[in-house]
Amino acid sequence: MPVIAWTESMSVGSDALDADHKMLIGMINGLGQPDADFVALFHALVEYTCGHFEREEAHLEAIDYPGLDSHRAQHDAFTDRVSDLLRQYRETPFERSDSRVADFLWTWLKSHILIEDMKYAAWTKARHTL
Repeated sequence: MPVIAWTESMSVGSDALDADHKMLIGMINGLGQPDADFVALFHALVEYTCGHFEREEAHLEAIDYPGLDSHRAQHDAFTDRVSDLLRQYRETPFERSDSRVADFLWTWLKSHILIEDMKYAAWTKARHTL
């Protein structure tokens, strides 16, 4: 699994949300460690992600972001997919070499931050420069 490295290009212009993203990146990177307690880390990641989504959606609401409903729907779809992966894992635990969870999380987080979150970051910047 590739390791995600935080870069300034991922900054959404909010120290709190950037800190959340850095924490999520660290947790996802932790899933790939050979000595990781996958279930404990996965549960912690899910819990932290839900809290992050609440904080991010509250931020988007506070700045009157017009894409909030779409952004929230993406968060909901993510939560549904992660719940499904956890259900699959409980039914038949994945082999240590199975990287579907980490790959999904890595791909989703990278694209979500770099595409979707950048939309509200750009909207915020444009609004403050008018």
